[in-house]
Amino acid sequence: MIDIKQIQDGDIAWSNGDLLYVESTEQHQRDILLAGKGHFKSFPLIGVDAMSYVSEENPDMFLRIVRKEFSRDGMTVEKVSTTNIEAYY
Repeated sequence: MIDIKQIQDGDIAWSNGDLLYVESTEQHQRDILLAGKGHFKSFPLIGVDAMSYVSEENPDMFLRIVRKEFSRDGMTVEKVSTTNIEAYY
């Protein structure tokens, strides 16, 4: 998927006064992982809120929610683990 490039803090990347466009699957994954329910006005039910799982000892619930939310966004999810996510549009 092609979208406007974001820099690390979520700001839009510019070059010579123009927006930059890049393949954006990783950006979308990051946005979904960090956002909580209701953060996206157009899609209020999507979001993982990964920061709320930081102190969890068992990652199973987190991994299940990541798989569910990525699928809800239209991604094909092949693998989700604590070290790697393989999902694409």
